[in-house]
Formats: sequence, structure tokens, C-alpha cells
Amino acid sequence: MNATDAPLDTSVAIETPEHIVFSYRVAGPARRVLAYLLDMLLCYGVLFVLALFVFIAALGGSMGDVKGASSKLGTGVVLILVFAAQWGYFVAWEALRGASPGKMACGLRVVTTTGRPIGFAAAALRNVLRAADALPTGYAVGLGAMALSSRFQRLGDLVAGTMVIVPERPRAATVIRVFPPPQPHELEDLPDDVRLDADERTAIEMFLRRRGTLGVARERELAEILAEPLAKRFGYRLQDPARTLAVLYDRAANAGRIEAPPSSRFPATGRAA
Repeated sequence: MNATDAPLDTSVAIETPEHIVFSYRVAGPARRVLAYLLDMLLCYGVLFVLALFVFIAALGGSMGDVKGASSKLGTGVVLILVFAAQWGYFVAWEALRGASPGKMACGLRVVTTTGRPIGFAAAALRNVLRAADALPTGYAVGLGAMALSSRFQRLGDLVAGTMVIVPERPRAATVIRVFPPPQPHELEDLPDDVRLDADERTAIEMFLRRRGTLGVARERELAEILAEPLAKRFGYRLQDPARTLAVLYDRAANAGRIEAPPSSRFPATGRAA
């Protein structure tokens, strides 16, 4: 494939502190513009309906000075709704769900440049600077910044340390069969409910697939790095850290695709240190 034939969406590799590399597909401008237009249609469509009800309620049945006061009150309520729509819509959705409805419809998600879920601070910062990205007209500044960024980051993304990605859909065929199967003595202290988030599951799958291709020392080193936080969280540890990973993975895989939220890795703050 020639460079000119490559798709606009590209990929970025991120290495975690555990030296596990994840590849994310970064969303290009075209898909992000479509998501934004869908959000505007939904947001201002709902706002129009609410404003209509407010004015009907404010003006209905009022007379004289009371009618004038009600009209001003209705205008004030509508202005508050407009402010909330402009500044609260994207912040709330992205902080709580990682994506606005428009982004969800287009298969997009906002994450930090380290691949972690964003919080309210990052969501607020990237959206407050949306006004700067829109200058001078038609999002010219934002599109220019995206064109110069390898991760298609507009100004808000650059300042907040975020990027918009196209998450890969989970594939049921990726479950690995653990061999030998967990033995009775290994199951004695194993919790009934073991949930791994998507990144943890992927990291363990990568490790289990590479077992046998790594040196003994390197294999144990990686296993200890991956197993340490899981052992603390689940209160489960075998003498062999690689076997600890395999048994925990087997229990989580048997539960289907039920996954823990990403914040489960950092229960104290919900964020990476």
C-alpha cells in the first residue's frame, strides 16, 4: 500500500510502566467531525424542545406585568440551559463514559495519551479550549493542529494530554485455554469473582502466548510485574507468578466477557499514579 493510499486513521503504540506495549487506532478528522455534528444535532435538538416548554410554561396564562416577569424568567432559564449545553454536555459524557453520544455512534473514545480513561479535569480542559480550536472560523485552528499532530490532537487535546481513538471490538476467539487446567489445590484460595479490565486481559493474553519464546529469567520478570498488583487485589498468590496469572485469567475467562472497569486497578483514586 502506498503512503497516499493509507487510511486517515492511524495507530499509535504506548508502552505501560510494566513494559507492555498497546496499540491504539487514532481517529482521524473526518470521523471526529461526523461525531461532533451528531452531538450538536442531539444536544441542540433537546435544548430546543426544553426551551419551547419553558417559554410555553412562562407565557401561558400570564397577563400584564406578571407576563413580562415570566417572560424574563423563561429567558433566564433558557440561557442557563444554553450555557449547560455548551460547557457541560461534552465534559459530563466524556468524564463519565469516555465518549459523548456522537462519539459512541461513530465508535470513538477519548483517552489520555498514556491510554488511560480521562477524568473530569482532562475532560473539562479539552472542552474549555474548544472555543480556541474553533477560531477563526470552521474549526480552522483545531484542524490545523490535528494536521500537525501524529495523534490528530487539536489544541484542547494537546493541553489536556488526551487523544481520540477507535477502540478495537472484543473478539471472543481470543480466550486462551490454560494448560494444564487449574488443579484443586490451586483453586482453594481462588476468589469466585475474578474480573479483569480490557488492558489487564490483553496484557495477560500477550504474556501467555509468548511463554516459551522468552528466556526463563525474562519470563519470570514479566510474570512478577503483571502478577504483583493482581495478587494484591484478589488476595491470591501462587509460588510461580506465571501460574498465578494463568489461574486468575482462567477464572476470569470462564466468567465470559464480564470485565472490571479500568479504575479497578487503582481503587484508591481511580487513576494511574
